[in-house]
Amino acid sequence: MKILYFDCFSGISGDMTVGAMLDLGLPFKYLEESLRKLNVSGYQLEQTVTERHKISATKFDVFVTDDKGHRHLKDIVEMINSSDLPDRVKEISCSAFRRLAQAEAKIHNSTPDKVHFHEVGGIDAIVDIVGSAIGVEYFKPDAIYCSTITLGQGTTKSSHGVIPIPSPATVEILKNVPTKFAKTEGERVTPTGAAIITTLVEYYNGSFDNPEITFEKSGFGAGTRMYDDCPNLLRIILGHTNKNYAVSDQIDILETNIDDMNPQIYDYLFSQIYDAGAYEVFLKPVIMKKNRPGNLLTVLCKNDLSDKICDIIFNETSTAGIRFRSELRRTLERREKVVNSDFGSIRVKILKLKDGFKIQPEYDDCLKVAAKHKIPLKEIIETVRRQAEIEEGKTDEH
Repeated sequence: MKILYFDCFSGISGDMTVGAMLDLGLPFKYLEESLRKLNVSGYQLEQTVTERHKISATKFDVFVTDDKGHRHLKDIVEMINSSDLPDRVKEISCSAFRRLAQAEAKIHNSTPDKVHFHEVGGIDAIVDIVGSAIGVEYFKPDAIYCSTITLGQGTTKSSHGVIPIPSPATVEILKNVPTKFAKTEGERVTPTGAAIITTLVEYYNGSFDNPEITFEKSGFGAGTRMYDDCPNLLRIILGHTNKNYAVSDQIDILETNIDDMNPQIYDYLFSQIYDAGAYEVFLKPVIMKKNRPGNLLTVLCKNDLSDKICDIIFNETSTAGIRFRSELRRTLERREKVVNSDFGSIRVKILKLKDGFKIQPEYDDCLKVAAKHKIPLKEIIETVRRQAEIEEGKTDEH
């Protein structure tokens, strides 16, 4: 399994990310040609070799010659989606800008669509974010990991005046991400850098079992400022690991006890929570105070969805409080394919094990076939599983 490992020992910014990608082997000409697909002009790109504390690195700069300035989220998303860039680049880029918009909206008590981007809406920020996505598409990693992220301290000037470091937007974006503070002053992590790393990375030091990585090569991207305590660099390492199963990640578990609600509401509540992106939602019968029967509602979700799902639970149920905690979980690497079975095309999940794989036919597809042909559902599931195993036996490297 191919891995990109972001070593943020001195922080991260957009230009440092692209610089590290270039140093790692992303061709500068390929980057330029890909960025032209955005149909944005008024800038020039430059790649230079520099040093930080005697370590050679690539400095990436965007020189803006003409920029209309501030943009809204919809302007940037339309610009990206109307381009000829690959779908993965569009998805990563738009997701990063949405994270920025959500953070700005939270800070300014607004909504993502109404947020007026300032520094992060300029051409240089667009180039940095889309350029980072182009780098990921070029290297095509199977997984992206990250170290604990080093933050700076002090104050800095912005379009809103003097603000603390890390900036409010950076703190909002990095919620639930392992961080630590540097001893010296200076902005180590920009909002753009925070948006890029949280969009790309699911597994951080402190929230996953460190992978066993065989290094292939590394690249250093240089920041502008100089620090005495360490080189202002971002290191990206390209490598691979044979540990392609039982991946660990961190999730939030939300729980609340409910004993005074119309049970008809649960069906709608579940659909709302699943639509919000939850992994699992379930009920457990419990006996509550005054010996009243009730239900324990439990939701498993990504860390950054907790606030949204809590809002749904508060709005749709009678509860007045929700408990939450973060826990590690292990999941199998998976992929989906379509099996041309005796009953037609049916989707299956291929789950990788250490010494093989296991297959789970898609329940909804099997259910439709069973109802159509009047065949027992368990027979459909077992037949499809056997046929998928035969196909995988011929093609899977295991």
